[in-house]
Amino acid sequence: TGYDIIFFWVSKMIFTSLYFKGQVPFQDVLLHGLIRDAQGRKMSKSLGNGIDPLEVIEHYGADTLRWSLLNGTTLGNDSRYYEEKIEAARNFANKLWNAARFVLMNLGDFQAEEIDIEHNLELADRWILSRVNHVTKEVSHFLDTYNFGEAMRSLYEFIWNEYCDWYIEIAKSRLYGEDEAAQRTAKSVLAYVLEQTLRLLHPFMPFITEEIWQHLPQTGESIMIAPWPIYKEELRIKRRSRPWV
Repeated sequence: TGYDIIFFWVSKMIFTSLYFKGQVPFQDVLLHGLIRDAQGRKMSKSLGNGIDPLEVIEHYGADTLRWSLLNGTTLGNDSRYYEEKIEAARNFANKLWNAARFVLMNLGDFQAEEIDIEHNLELADRWILSRVNHVTKEVSHFLDTYNFGEAMRSLYEFIWNEYCDWYIEIAKSRLYGEDEAAQRTAKSVLAYVLEQTLRLLHPFMPFITEEIWQHLPQTGESIMIAPWPIYKEELRIKRRSRPWV
């Protein structure tokens, strides 16, 4: 709830529930900041600086609006709404969409194999698996502590900088090469990381992640009911075994 209605709404709910039921209606209250305009003014009818979310959704999409309103926020602090944030969120959604299209195009009818972490993995494979594993742990922690802005920052940096700009690019030589075993490994890792990433991203961008999920091989009926990713200690690369450090 917004901090401006604690006494008008939250406390009223608590007192009413205690009076009629003899118990509090909830144990936790998440206080979020207010959304202000680009000049830092509170949005109000009198100022005429409010926005129609349906118009934004029509132009940019619902996922883009959701992402832009949450990204970069901290608990209890106000945030500003401006067009550049919406455009940045749209660019991120496009980046994810294009990366997923590339992976799906190269997967074709390929049925992803279980990844053997002891054999057949190149250094790049081990690294990206370790990174998505770390991001899983990080995002889970941030969500458990209601730190949504940090969870989104972690996902953004991993998806854009590490998975899209780094691993997909380095995997292309194997995808287009003649070594079938190396090609299968690259495809399996690409599919695994994409699938895990979609699960982590789904709370923030439910529509685009569901659409991509429906085209992945060997996935369940809906990403909404898919199990949440878990941290796997065996995927962690210990510092002493990092030859590039």
